[in-house]
Amino acid sequence: MEVGNAKNVKEIKVEDMVGKFISPLISGSKRFVDAKWILARIILSNKNIWMVGKNIKKRIPLPSIIDLGGRLDLNQEIAKTPFYLLIRHTDNENHISLITGSRKDLERFKNAIIHVILNGKIVYVKYPVKKGGVVQTNVNWEKAQIVIKDNKLRLVTESGKLIKIEPDKIQLLRREDREFNGEMKKVIDIQFNEFDRESNMEYTVECYIYGRGEILNIIHQFIYSGFDKVSADIQLSDVEKQIIMSLYTGVSPFEIPSFLGLDVEKVEEIYDRLIKLGVLKEVRKRKEVTLTMRGKNLASEALSE
Repeated sequence: MEVGNAKNVKEIKVEDMVGKFISPLISGSKRFVDAKWILARIILSNKNIWMVGKNIKKRIPLPSIIDLGGRLDLNQEIAKTPFYLLIRHTDNENHISLITGSRKDLERFKNAIIHVILNGKIVYVKYPVKKGGVVQTNVNWEKAQIVIKDNKLRLVTESGKLIKIEPDKIQLLRREDREFNGEMKKVIDIQFNEFDRESNMEYTVECYIYGRGEILNIIHQFIYSGFDKVSADIQLSDVEKQIIMSLYTGVSPFEIPSFLGLDVEKVEEIYDRLIKLGVLKEVRKRKEVTLTMRGKNLASEALSE
């Protein structure tokens, strides 16, 4: 399922952009607090990230990348940069490098990195651990190949199962210790809604994913990447923020009008808008709603403001 000998694979350009980089910002125990952005052409191939500036050329091999995302504002020049991609990579030492560009270019470049790293990789899955809240018996770990298609995660198991994980269907995503071959291992525990054709119903299913640490990190980042730009894409009014924060902290959707002193019809209109935006999903009629993954992220951001 994986390429047997990567050394014999021809290097091919996948994506590029004009941007800036700092590489490395941290190298082992050294922190380059005076580091400045360097203007460069940044190229992603199927093997490396190349940063080519005037009289300078740096390379990050893709197999050396162990995580993406986060911020590390070591100085004012970095701190005033509104968005950049932090890359953790390793050889004999751990390193941190940064790249930046326009928001659109950076998002496209980041997604391309994730796709190249994940596509075709092998992980282990246990699925479904639960279906509709019911523990499923006789479900064992099995190998699965990762397929990224249309910005959606697919897992194709050795037994022929196709597991489709869509960002807007995710209810819970966390890293937990679970048993794998008699040992406790850190896995991705993910719960998402799935349509069952036999019963013609949608159920919440739970799936465990285990693999190398760096692959789990990138899977986690990929799932969240669909929500990274939520604040920029969705503008919420103060009332809408109050509603999702109330739902996030456990207030029943039926209690929202009296809890916030709002008219019932007004609240239902807001529910309708938030459902269309993918912030809420309707559980039953009569406007019983619950937060989606996107809604939970928005509520968490609003609470931290």
